[in-house]
Amino acid sequence: MARYRGTTISVKVPIKWSGMGKKSQRRLRQTVGRDTRVIRAFLGVIEQNETALLTGRRKTRIDEGLLDKLTIRVEKETKKAKKRLHVPHDFKARFPRISANELSECRRTAVGMYESYLALRAKRGRDASRPGTVRQDSRIPRWVFKQRFKLIEKETTCARWWLDIRDSFEYADGSTFFYKRLRLPLKMSPFHLNQLQKGKLKALQLFTDKRGKWWVTFAVRVELDDSDEQSLPVAVLGIDLGIEKAACTALVTPEKVRETKYFKQSEKIHHIKRYDRLVADLQHEMDIRRNNGRPFAKVVKKLRAISSKRESISKEYDKLLVSQLVSYIKELSKRYTLYVSIGRLKNIRVAATKTRCSSRRFRAMIHSWAFSRITERLQHQLAQLGWSVKGNNSRFQTVPEAWTSIICWKCGSKGVRPKQNYFRCPSCGHKTNADRNGAINIAGRLITLTDSLHSVMGLGKWASAVARSKRPKARRSKRSKRKSRLSKRSSVSDSGESAAVHYTQTSLLSFGDVTESGDNDPAVASTVEDLSVAGLDTSTLEQEKEARTDGGIPSQ
Repeated sequence: MARYRGTTISVKVPIKWSGMGKKSQRRLRQTVGRDTRVIRAFLGVIEQNETALLTGRRKTRIDEGLLDKLTIRVEKETKKAKKRLHVPHDFKARFPRISANELSECRRTAVGMYESYLALRAKRGRDASRPGTVRQDSRIPRWVFKQRFKLIEKETTCARWWLDIRDSFEYADGSTFFYKRLRLPLKMSPFHLNQLQKGKLKALQLFTDKRGKWWVTFAVRVELDDSDEQSLPVAVLGIDLGIEKAACTALVTPEKVRETKYFKQSEKIHHIKRYDRLVADLQHEMDIRRNNGRPFAKVVKKLRAISSKRESISKEYDKLLVSQLVSYIKELSKRYTLYVSIGRLKNIRVAATKTRCSSRRFRAMIHSWAFSRITERLQHQLAQLGWSVKGNNSRFQTVPEAWTSIICWKCGSKGVRPKQNYFRCPSCGHKTNADRNGAINIAGRLITLTDSLHSVMGLGKWASAVARSKRPKARRSKRSKRKSRLSKRSSVSDSGESAAVHYTQTSLLSFGDVTESGDNDPAVASTVEDLSVAGLDTSTLEQEKEARTDGGIPSQ
């Protein structure tokens, strides 16, 4: 049988509040309000009995079975549960009109919220806010599963698509109990329909935003068959983000670098520069008015509007760039079993100081550049396509970008950048675009970090090159004396040799994001010297020493 993998995407659809009657609106508010009170009650029980409820090897999960024993009575003995008439927290008595199914859904929602809090607390410590203490006046929606709702297409004057959901309140008719149905009109667009048709509906949430507008979020399970990918050749796509060039991609295969593609957004740069000038002029005018004691409230209002407009334009162009990258990745996925790596720009704003970057304009662009927004959007889009985007062996990873643009991908030597977009290696004489060199090195780092790529057989020199790459062992007694760690192999590449071969000779993982430290390797501490931006590389004497160490020629 074919092996399936998938992911869950969310589709947020607005509810047509004006198309509902007052009775339906009241019932919806009552339902969500009751769910909120039940979820908060579960959170209080979990917080009170946290030590007893924690389970798992790392104590990061909540035992739902034990929580059920603390809160729900069982009057009739069944195969799944024994009779239980007395519990410490009787939710049946506290919430008499809510059904057992709704209690179960509220319990799952509360457990999920508390487990998320435990994961956040493991990162931030005790500073993480508990889920029951944040926004006491807000509604907390529960996850309603597929058995208790359905989507109906019915053409009416009010709406075409309706959500039919079972009311969570029990109604008594003599000795029998029943549940009423609640129908909600939806403002469904073609985009929403396309998203819902990608997979199977699994659950939904009803909630309101800060403005009081009602929404429904559908959880859609997208399943993809990956049996065809096993026969496709493996390739790695490295993405190097930039400013003048929005992105540069390099496709690396076990044989060679197949293709390079540049994504330019000259219109974005033009608009951003124009708005930056407007913002600078308004800030200057505001300072003058403030120093002279004149009113400047209108200038502040205008400044906020222009700043908001600038951010909106930047977001729209980032969406366009991600859309182009996703289309390109889809095209490559038809020919290869594709892995995607993108550089993680860490501490780049800290490095863009006056001592390291002489250009004031370049520093301003670095500090106003949204580094993580493109990465997060791309990760989200690939997750909707069914890609695994989390974990060490996922097909999409962010890798450290430090030194990728200054290290030669062919021989592993440190090169020079006479211009911002020009790279030259004094050791092997290789000349190329600096963004292309960085994209290839980013792809090479993913090859080293992904264990599944190390076992690829029958793919030229890729597998053997990755397998031979060994990082030096840690030494505590002796400190490094700043000796060059460049490869002792020949700096000239053999014919048909892969980019991964040259990359793994120097193990670029030894160069960390922070100056004078390495990534998970104490052996290379204090061996990395301060690296400046373009045009401010180390002296010619130091470059000659590194070139001679690797068998190159002195620079002139």
